[in-house]
Amino acid sequence: EGRGCMAGVLRVWDLLASILSNTIWLATVVGYGAFTFSLGAAAVWGPYFLQRQYKMQLNDADLVFGAVAVVTGLLGTMTGGLLLDVVARRLQQDPMSASLLLSVCLVGLAWPCCLVAFYVSSYQVFIACMFVGQFLAFAAISPINGVLLWCVSPDVRPLSMALSVVGIHLLGDVPSPVVVGAMLERIGDAKVVLQLVMGWLGWTLVFWVLGYWLSRRKEAQRKQELEEPLLSA
Repeated sequence: EGRGCMAGVLRVWDLLASILSNTIWLATVVGYGAFTFSLGAAAVWGPYFLQRQYKMQLNDADLVFGAVAVVTGLLGTMTGGLLLDVVARRLQQDPMSASLLLSVCLVGLAWPCCLVAFYVSSYQVFIACMFVGQFLAFAAISPINGVLLWCVSPDVRPLSMALSVVGIHLLGDVPSPVVVGAMLERIGDAKVVLQLVMGWLGWTLVFWVLGYWLSRRKEAQRKQELEEPLLSA
């Protein structure tokens, strides 16, 4: 029994090591953590911003921000999956690279929208910018979740998803409300703080672009390995 237990522990350790040493997986999860940090903080402190900036009642602000998040979340997630099918066919890239490229493009469009929302003085423009920004951001969720599956071998995909959820929460929406709350106490200006929070979304682009580059390099290496036996023959 002792040997069997030890063998099981070593097997789990090997599986963990294979995932945590995967550079594409790491880049994707770290970028996803920054993504969740920004959007998670906006979800928690956005109503407070509306109350301070536009003199809304907190209950009304909660309702408005929550409605925008729910609608954009549903529409964006479905749209992202449909876009991935189109992009993968058009670009004729491997699914992982196509997913990373699509996610980069979507977040690249969402980022300025979310940033502008916390610079404008018009309530209507704020809502429009947040709606478009969150819709585009949520559209990246379906393809980026696919990357977390495709970047590892089939036998560790369930573990990959489980570890990614832990990593995303640890880097993202677990610390973000506390960190942003401390920033609000320190700085005192909700508008400036939320601008900084939305600026953090830029790290998502940095790490997902890195992931895309690593994915394309891996695919090129795989094709080269397949061609070598043919050339030598």
